Amino acid sequence: MWPSQSPRKSKGGDPTPADAAQGRQHAVSLLARRDHSRHELRAKLTRKFGAAPWLDEVLAWCEEQGFLDDRRFAGFFVRSRIERGQGPLRIRAELQQKGVGEALVTEALGEAECDWFALASEVLGRRFRHPPADQKEKAKQLRFLQGRGFDAEQSFHALDQQREQD
Repeated sequence: MWPSQSPRKSKGGDPTPADAAQGRQHAVSLLARRDHSRHELRAKLTRKFGAAPWLDEVLAWCEEQGFLDDRRFAGFFVRSRIERGQGPLRIRAELQQKGVGEALVTEALGEAECDWFALASEVLGRRFRHPPADQKEKAKQLRFLQGRGFDAEQSFHALDQQREQD
């Protein structure tokens, strides 16, 4: 396509109306790179094409074809975040921010079968080699774990494990 034939702009500078075929093509292109939640994909398509009347049709088509699946997205997302050493609170918040429903988030976290206490201990051990020497250091390590998305119980358990190992 020549630069002067861009589908988004006409000579007057106003965007030309895009059709559902262009929307489908762009959606498939985005989904080929990585999984998206329905909410995320809708936001990206809206940014590119505006509030087009065919957006719901394109999203439904993507779901029918198996390209778009919030359950699959949530599962992959949870596994990737666990590999990064993030806790359940942070993962839950990020998924909710991406528009995944509460039931799917809970299901994905449950299916992960992760020992959050062991993960918190592992993450703490990678970042801090020794147990805290004083209250200031203990507070720093707790803030680190809570920033990673671990709750207070998991964080204190990790500190106790670190103290026992040393």
